[in-house]
Amino acid sequence: MMTKILYFMKRNYKYILVVLVLAAGFFGFKKFQQADDKDASILERTELILNYYHYQPRKLDNTFSKAVFYNFIKDLDPSKRYFLQSDIDTLKKYKTQIDEEIIASKLNFFNKAYQIIRKRQEEAMGFTDELLQKPFDFDKDETIKTQFDDETYDAMTFSKDEAERKDLWRKYLKFSTLSRLYEKLNDEKKKKEKDANYKMKPLQELEKEAREATKKSMKTTKSLFKDMEQADYFSIYMNTITNQYDPHTNYFSPQVKESFDTSMAGSFEGIGARLQKEGDYVKIMEIIAGGPAWKQNKLKVGDIIQKVAQGKNEPVDIMGMRLSKVVKLIKGKKGTVVNLIVKRVDGSIQTIPITRGKVELEETFAKSLIIKDGNHKLGYTYLPKFYINFNKRNQRSAATDIKKELKKLNKENVQGLILDLRNNGGGSLATVIDIAGYFVGEGTVVQVKDRKGEIEALNNDKTNIFKKPVVVLVNELSASASEILAAALQDYDRAIIIGSQTYGKGTVQNIVELSRVPGKDFGDIGALKWTTKKFFRINGGSTQRKGVMPDIIIPDQYDFLKIREKDEKTALPWDQIKPAQYKNWGIRNKKQIVIDEQQRIDTMRLFKNIERKAKWLAQNKKDINIYLNLDKYKQDLERIKKTGKMFDSITKFSSNLDIQNLEVDVMKKKNDTVFASKRKRWIKNLKKDPYLDEAVKVLDKMIKYN
Repeated sequence: MMTKILYFMKRNYKYILVVLVLAAGFFGFKKFQQADDKDASILERTELILNYYHYQPRKLDNTFSKAVFYNFIKDLDPSKRYFLQSDIDTLKKYKTQIDEEIIASKLNFFNKAYQIIRKRQEEAMGFTDELLQKPFDFDKDETIKTQFDDETYDAMTFSKDEAERKDLWRKYLKFSTLSRLYEKLNDEKKKKEKDANYKMKPLQELEKEAREATKKSMKTTKSLFKDMEQADYFSIYMNTITNQYDPHTNYFSPQVKESFDTSMAGSFEGIGARLQKEGDYVKIMEIIAGGPAWKQNKLKVGDIIQKVAQGKNEPVDIMGMRLSKVVKLIKGKKGTVVNLIVKRVDGSIQTIPITRGKVELEETFAKSLIIKDGNHKLGYTYLPKFYINFNKRNQRSAATDIKKELKKLNKENVQGLILDLRNNGGGSLATVIDIAGYFVGEGTVVQVKDRKGEIEALNNDKTNIFKKPVVVLVNELSASASEILAAALQDYDRAIIIGSQTYGKGTVQNIVELSRVPGKDFGDIGALKWTTKKFFRINGGSTQRKGVMPDIIIPDQYDFLKIREKDEKTALPWDQIKPAQYKNWGIRNKKQIVIDEQQRIDTMRLFKNIERKAKWLAQNKKDINIYLNLDKYKQDLERIKKTGKMFDSITKFSSNLDIQNLEVDVMKKKNDTVFASKRKRWIKNLKKDPYLDEAVKVLDKMIKYN
């Protein structure tokens, strides 16, 4: 998981590293070569930063080299469908040389691996049509592996020759066709059940249709491979290197950096449409509600973009152009016009001029509701991430939005609050510190330790604007910034935390544009996000690996899957420091509330089923072999389907919660049909949420004792 926690030290993040790199003594550590090649320069600058400024630098030795070797091969060919064993044997000479290449800013291993994988991909794409010419034998008893564990991968066993690789591809294409055939057989069965006179298609005809669908899918795959450039593979290689330091140290290509900034800001300027590569052109997959294209109502889902023109300029033919380049052509400053020449579903060609504007991804922003439960009026606030606009700090952020939401809830006279941080992967540390202050007032929120062992207590200076009881909902995907807030409110004894153990990301990252690091000017060469510090709770413990353990634990269906920080091979270790000084707020009768509610939850049939499903999912994930015999494939899927039905009660849950919009939101969005429809769907889903139902019960007790 690539969570995005950035530590600004109350300065501009782009300025921090420049000052560090230009420090007088820096160049004394190592001869700065200033590589002439762009990729080599990226590698050189990255190695300098990680060597001197990473929280826990890795020793560049044979162990490091082997890890990069194995992981890059794995990233290039995870299903072992492209490389031959002879290719791996050729590349093995670099297995213990990569560390030396990194130090010398050389890319011999990368260049050789890239050359081979592109050749093998082209070969594979060449014989897929041949393999799809003849019908597959679904009576034959054979299987295919869908994934490879690390032990198998370390052995580096690939197809010994072209015939073996071709047979592996035959199995892969057979599996792809089989899954489609299975769906078609089910569709035919349903049609027959609906109409007794319906004449079902023969198996041979359905097999041919499924094979044609696979052929069409492979055509798209070929287009994607054709669209990839060396820079895309180089980005993979760079991240293979950076991830050896820890899972959250990453290289961002210029395009990825732009997407990162957009996701953190929650808005961008453009037309408001999601695009997907379709053959040589680009297809409209979604029109974002509220955006310029949505307001204009001329561009439709399914339209194929063939050309793009800026204002009155000549159109640019985008045939064969990379998707990222097409997106760059279409996006632009608010108020400017882009003309899209599109092919409609009916085959007609039209020119659609769209005036670009600000597109806000509302689903990424904080929002609130009212829950009426008996005599209690409760607030519910959902915060999906700790967003901020890096370039325009005075614009909306998670902190400013949460402040507004809390003030609105206070005006509604709610008696308590449920703060939902489930699936919140983190974000800006600055916003966390501010938000914590709204609940506890002035004081330390989190401690950070740098690579030198120096510890700093990060304090907020905000006024406590919400003093009523609080429940915080978390799960295994609540990470970094979410964990800081949940841990602070738990340590201050300001809130009761309920849910499952959180992700366990307790590290701080900085980010810098690599073009700002000394070296030859290549323009925009991307950015580096690297780990500089570690988080520590105010009680002294780290959230790294261990996360936050809720006061009341509720089973989650993903509890036993390996998706947390502790499951990452390069995750930094857990440790602890001295506690900070802080005031304990105290929750009246907290111990009794926790005991009573935990006992009740532990006996509930619903949560026992969820726990059983969690164990079943973990066990089922270990089954990596798929039958390619039609009858056995059916039996296996029916077995899974039958087992899954045992857990139907989980999805059928429905509460009697009375959930409403805030009055101020209703008035503000009175004539906004999109807002009304989104809220209606959101409320409907929340009524089916057993975890929210439990949060309400806990908050009710807190209010009662308070």
